[in-house]
Amino acid sequence: MNKHIIVFCEGEHDIAFLTRVLLVQGFEPYTNKVKDFDPPLNKLYHGNLSNKKIENYEFKFQRPKRRVPYSVLINNDVLVIFHNFDGDGTFFNGGSNSIVEMYLALNNERIRKINGYDKLNYRFLYFLDSDEQGIEARLEALKEELNIETLNSHELIVKDDYEVGCYIFHDNEHPEQYGQLENIILKLMNTDNQNIFEDGIKFIDDNCLNADRSKKFICNELTENYVGNPQFKKMKSMISVAGQLQFSGSSNAVIIANTDYIKKDHLLDDLHCRNIFTLFNTLPEA
Repeated sequence: MNKHIIVFCEGEHDIAFLTRVLLVQGFEPYTNKVKDFDPPLNKLYHGNLSNKKIENYEFKFQRPKRRVPYSVLINNDVLVIFHNFDGDGTFFNGGSNSIVEMYLALNNERIRKINGYDKLNYRFLYFLDSDEQGIEARLEALKEELNIETLNSHELIVKDDYEVGCYIFHDNEHPEQYGQLENIILKLMNTDNQNIFEDGIKFIDDNCLNADRSKKFICNELTENYVGNPQFKKMKSMISVAGQLQFSGSSNAVIIANTDYIKKDHLLDDLHCRNIFTLFNTLPEA
């Protein structure tokens, strides 16, 4: 197996959604253990998982390890490998480029001859929210980061001997094409469940807290204090409120991955989903 689509995402919500898009198009979870991946990925991932010194390990909430896949899908002889960057800031300033270089290094001719595997064919895909910057601003930032001159949303280009593509999540109804993944997800979830989401919006609006109360609350022997920036995001809360009716206590990622608010027909008919799948549909050349 030498066809690999490497997917860079801002977070686990993106991965959960993209997985839903691909599962209805014939992809399946790749459940092999690290040792059972084909060479050279088995050694690569084993090394990346092993290189953290145990004495430096901290017992706290852990950020995802960007150099290790978050999850993997398979379709025939193509692997889709998701990397979770836990926010758009780590995409840039060399964050994603270091992962690209990690994979490209595996195609070093000397290393391939020593380890006895064929050249790997790569496609690198980037998924970002438009937010309030707009699609064009996001594309410009990505082009600068990747040192390429041309890049359009849901189109592929060839750079050197690999492919690059991206999709900028946005709200089709916004005049400036601002928005984020949640705009797409909520439209899909709301299709046959309008009453639930209308009631959920009313609950959120009727019980909206002041900005301080959506900040991190420090409560210990010495102080009670709010710190940091407000964390309330209405669209994420809408997904969560509706999702708790199905998966009590679960995160939005779990809800997105498992909810029947999103059906196969919704995913196949939606324009965003169709455009996203074009990035995966034309497989890397062997």
